[in-house]
Amino acid sequence: MNPFLQKLSGIVGNDVKVDEPLMLHTHFKTGGPAKYLAVAETAEEIVELVKAAVEHHVDWVILGGGTNVLANDKGFDGLIIKAANRAIEIDESTGRGVAQAGALSSAVARKTADAGLTGLEWAISLPGTIGGAVRGNAGCFGGETKDHLMDIEVFDAEEERVKRVSKRALQMSYRDSKIKRRPWVVLSAVFQLERADREVTNRRIEEVLKCRLASQPKNAKCAGCAFKNFEFENESELEKLKETVGDAIPPHFLEQKRIPAGWLIDRLDLKGTCIGGACVNQAHGNFVTSDGTATSDQIAELLALLKTRVRNAYGIQLHEEIQYIGFPRS
Repeated sequence: MNPFLQKLSGIVGNDVKVDEPLMLHTHFKTGGPAKYLAVAETAEEIVELVKAAVEHHVDWVILGGGTNVLANDKGFDGLIIKAANRAIEIDESTGRGVAQAGALSSAVARKTADAGLTGLEWAISLPGTIGGAVRGNAGCFGGETKDHLMDIEVFDAEEERVKRVSKRALQMSYRDSKIKRRPWVVLSAVFQLERADREVTNRRIEEVLKCRLASQPKNAKCAGCAFKNFEFENESELEKLKETVGDAIPPHFLEQKRIPAGWLIDRLDLKGTCIGGACVNQAHGNFVTSDGTATSDQIAELLALLKTRVRNAYGIQLHEEIQYIGFPRS
């Protein structure tokens, strides 16, 4: 046994695999083998795994629910750390909820709603984990992770220490946070919620689920929204778009200073566009799905095509919400 593999086994025992197909761990169901994959059931194991990778000069990536990721067909020559620390603690008297990074966002939403706490009902529609939601300030149906977040616990791989970081220090904005630019690993998150009637919170849960079923692909091999919506500072940034579509831009898009990526893709009649087994969903232009035969390369090619078509038509550069694993860094 090589020294690094021996180190991993000492941390997680049999929960480490060699040449594990990433297609088994991603919503797209694509991706080649990870040289190493270790499942961490506690925050302490996550910390020790990251330390081991740094010590042995091995590239590492944290994987949560496998949503919003696209893994290279050739695999990943490093360590995938799968966060499976899923504990959720709720204090109904104070309205505080503490969720470990590997907890499913939907589970946190359901548990807090059942406790009569409001603020996270929207997250019932998120397929990923709390760690990923915090990192990307995930949001939908009128809510964002930052809305009720107080602080988080992270492991700083550069400083090699666990520390608590306030929401303000995270500099959270639309689908972004400071975590994306730091070697920080989310271990847990604290939310401050408000008391509400349980019937009301659970009714809201059901409303969100109905909206999701009506507007998003059902049982599809999909990573969620492919692109961030386009944000702009002033209307001069929309000059080419306005020349092309004129008054067709809904006023509330201009008021919010945000143009939905799906709306741009829809207007170019790109729904149903396919490359191999990868297709733009017919119901929602910002969802790319696989029919089960798609490769990661085909999905990446389709994403690139959509970006090019939108840029050429409207002068708008779309940016992926999807995180690439094992692809060459640009």
